[in-house]
Amino acid sequence: MFAVQQPTNGTLDTLGSFGFPPTALPPGLGGFGDAGALQRVGAPGLNLPSVNFGGVPDAGATQMLALSQQTNQLLLGMMSLLVGLMSNRSAGGSSPLAAQAGSADTGSTNSIASTGDAPKVANPKVQKLMDSALSKQGAPYVFGAAGPDKFDCSGLVSWALGQAGSKVGHMNARGLQAHYKQNKVSKEELQPGDLVFFWSPNDRGIPPGQASHVEIYLGNGMTMGTDSAKEGAKKEPINWSSFIGGARPPELQ
Repeated sequence: MFAVQQPTNGTLDTLGSFGFPPTALPPGLGGFGDAGALQRVGAPGLNLPSVNFGGVPDAGATQMLALSQQTNQLLLGMMSLLVGLMSNRSAGGSSPLAAQAGSADTGSTNSIASTGDAPKVANPKVQKLMDSALSKQGAPYVFGAAGPDKFDCSGLVSWALGQAGSKVGHMNARGLQAHYKQNKVSKEELQPGDLVFFWSPNDRGIPPGQASHVEIYLGNGMTMGTDSAKEGAKKEPINWSSFIGGARPPELQ
């Protein structure tokens, strides 16, 4: 049940549009004096027989009217909030929840997977390695090429190592794996700038356990490398299914 009281000399019928007809009550009821009052009553409505029609409500009616007034304030507050939300929506605004969701979505674009940059690390040589490799995104894949404009997988890694100050020279994937065999790191130990080695079935006679492919680990499950003439050099999620190990070049530490 809810009710809204207003003097008979008022002109605003706040709940008229909601379909509640006015009900006339005797003068003196609810503190409105001889002018009387109108009260909109929602089912089951006010129990009029409980009112003392001598002009002063009895104790039960007084409690009911006090409760009605509190309910009125709550309902009017809710309606004001609803009207405000509807107006904001029609004006193109968004709710606080939508704003929070948008903020969360915006923040997610800061991950390595969604930017074109390497993560920032304290070691300038490691940073140079990753930045150099990433600068060649889109470079054509050519088997045996080691830059500066065309690369195969080991050619890109060897070139980037050289840019970072390494003297390792151009080696294929198996050569790099063997060269850094004393500097192995596991999947759990990988850090940005580590070399990552892979094996997959091939027509070059490379057996399982020996690297048929190599890339540079960027962190956050991403690598930079090249292995396809169709795609060229690119940053991509690491292929854990063919991953066989990693290595950390000591000359860059």
